[in-house]
Amino acid sequence: MTITLARVDDRVIHGQTMTRWAASRKLDAFVIASDKVAGDELRKKVLKSAANPHKLGIYDNKTSVEKIKMASESNKDFFVISDSPQNFAEILKMGGDFGKVLNIGPMNTRPGAKVLGKTTAIDQADYDAFEYMHNHDIELQFQIIPEDSIRTWEQIKKLYDAAE
Repeated sequence: MTITLARVDDRVIHGQTMTRWAASRKLDAFVIASDKVAGDELRKKVLKSAANPHKLGIYDNKTSVEKIKMASESNKDFFVISDSPQNFAEILKMGGDFGKVLNIGPMNTRPGAKVLGKTTAIDQADYDAFEYMHNHDIELQFQIIPEDSIRTWEQIKKLYDAAE
């Protein structure tokens, strides 16, 4: 089937993922791509519970390249989610193909990040990752829930560049 959603969400799988996104697109299973999440046993247990009743695979970035390829070639529908845009940029650099659209959900406030909206805070590493993907023809769609209007990278970039 296909990758029906590739998404950055700093919370990975949570209520909005299950009640809004899973209801709006086909979904059989999740592929979580993140070195950080893959190395956190407690978080992996919590995410497996949150993904129920869907199957879930949690992989480091290197392994994710092959797992995403396998997912896109299977007869199932997958969401590929990561907690950081840097992970998707790294996967792209390693030859991974998660599709031509990356949806960006909540990226909450953290040290060094510029707040650009209610749930959008971006630091320089995020900016660089988004710019890299944009320059490699990935359409970046900033959207918290499916019903929200989509903000483009050009709009977010302008806000970032204007922020102090």
